[in-house]
Amino acid sequence: MKKVVFTSLIFASYLFGTSIEDIVQKSLQNNFDIKSLENSIEIANFQIKQAKNWENPMISFKVNDIMLNKNYLNNQKEYGIELSQAIPIGKRLELEESIAKKDKLLQEQTLQDIKLEFESKIYLYSYTILILENRLKLLNEYQKNLNRLEELYTKLYSYDKVSLNEILNTQISKYDLQMKINELQIAKDNLYLSLEQISYEKIDKIDDSLVLKDINRQQIEEQLIFHPKIQTLQTTSQKYKDTAQLEDAKKFSSITLALEYMQNKEQDYANITMSMPLPIYNTENINKLKANLNTNETNNKLDSQIHNLRLQTKIYLNNLEQYKTNYKILQEKIVPIKQKIQKVLEEFVGFDKESLKENLNSLNELIDYEMKASEQLEKYFENYSELIYYSNKGVK
Repeated sequence: MKKVVFTSLIFASYLFGTSIEDIVQKSLQNNFDIKSLENSIEIANFQIKQAKNWENPMISFKVNDIMLNKNYLNNQKEYGIELSQAIPIGKRLELEESIAKKDKLLQEQTLQDIKLEFESKIYLYSYTILILENRLKLLNEYQKNLNRLEELYTKLYSYDKVSLNEILNTQISKYDLQMKINELQIAKDNLYLSLEQISYEKIDKIDDSLVLKDINRQQIEEQLIFHPKIQTLQTTSQKYKDTAQLEDAKKFSSITLALEYMQNKEQDYANITMSMPLPIYNTENINKLKANLNTNETNNKLDSQIHNLRLQTKIYLNNLEQYKTNYKILQEKIVPIKQKIQKVLEEFVGFDKESLKENLNSLNELIDYEMKASEQLEKYFENYSELIYYSNKGVK
């Protein structure tokens, strides 16, 4: 069962916020790089249709027996026209169409890979924003405690119960903390700008919760084999196989039929010519060999890609388990103990300097442990966001 994190804080949903999934959909719809690839796929459809077409016929206009000797008595000029057409035979057109379809499929798989990267990046930005917002809440609580401590020391200083150095050191701590708050605020603002850069829409608030995920390892394993990177290599391998067959088919890929009509002073006549290639130089065999070598190389890359994706996925899963365990120790074990200690101190707090200081220090320690829990949570969601890509969304 999913457990809501940061139990010490209330995660209020913004009324007009945008969910992470909505940001993903807007980004996929609006991004111009994605639109450009989608247009390229439309062009690929046209190329598939063109692959089925025969070559254009050739028309020739002829004049024969043009005599260059003026004294030549027998002037037998001939005029004519010739129409020739290459007629495909064998499987050449089928193979060219198959290759064109695989080119389109490769573009679609590249598009899916880019979309997957976008989604992973958006989840990373969004989860980091949510974590930074809650970390800012913790630091603001810390700042309030320092303000209270400064007020306390200022009052006690008037009674000569604290030194000036203690007041000054508290002020230095406040300024140092303010710099950290400013740094986190800028980081959060920049992440919102990065989301706007991707989605082409201004996003002011994210309406989503930070929850530890239920990970289905079997689902991840099943989705892994359908990763666009793997499918791209599979399609590329099949394309090279088709290319090898095409080179083989080119040996006797077409016959050319020509019809010629000629005319002179005495008669009209026609000629019919049929021609075909003679594959005596074996250039097709060389290209076929190259295609087969490319097939073997691609298959090796495919095995390597599957191996690397599977291992990288396991690494991220191990990291998730580690950060999840660390977070639970901090948030479910240490923080509740510190809360009990803090409650006792608040019930029996005195008005002397040491008692008040101990109370504030204990509260700051509590906030420190919650900050450590926040850091573990940030690492958890960093790995989860990366795993969205590597597991082909199998982790979701």
